[in-house]
Amino acid sequence: MKLILSIFLSILFFGSAAAQSKKEIKKFNIKSTTAVVTETHEGKEKSRTDSYQKYDNAGNVTEEVQYNKDGSFKLKEAHKYNKNGDVTEETIYDEKGLIKKKTITEYNSNKDKNIETVYDGSGKLLEKTQHGYNANGDRTYEITMDDKSKVIKKSIYAYDKNGLKIEKKTTNAAGEVIAIKKYTYEF
Repeated sequence: MKLILSIFLSILFFGSAAAQSKKEIKKFNIKSTTAVVTETHEGKEKSRTDSYQKYDNAGNVTEEVQYNKDGSFKLKEAHKYNKNGDVTEETIYDEKGLIKKKTITEYNSNKDKNIETVYDGSGKLLEKTQHGYNANGDRTYEITMDDKSKVIKKSIYAYDKNGLKIEKKTTNAAGEVIAIKKYTYEF
């Protein structure tokens, strides 16, 4: 019974620490959280680190490390932010600490995402996505291009007379529809 209670309390404590809101992380000046999972198999208790998150003074996640169930490294991400709290850079690392992928995000004067540029670990451009907006600040399109500025896919957003998003239609490089996502609302 003590073991079950111990597992429950560990999950509750570490789960709630990682689940704190950005506001609480900032309020309590939390620097990092580590989630540890303790499992019992055939009467033997085994603990492992599940994840680790590091925060800046504004409560933003600046580093996140995830581990597999066997305790081995799974993923590491690092994030940089602008003064508005928007992610400006996201870097994904492999188990050796080498960069696998880096995404740089630029914002327009209205603080809307404008351009996302994705690079591989050697700094080679993989793709670039440009976002467009209407006068209301609603996203109207996303165009994703490869390293040679050739369109890979394009998404167009449609809105109803109230400004509610009703559709996202995505086409491939040939202009063929590959997905349509429709939004409905109940009032």
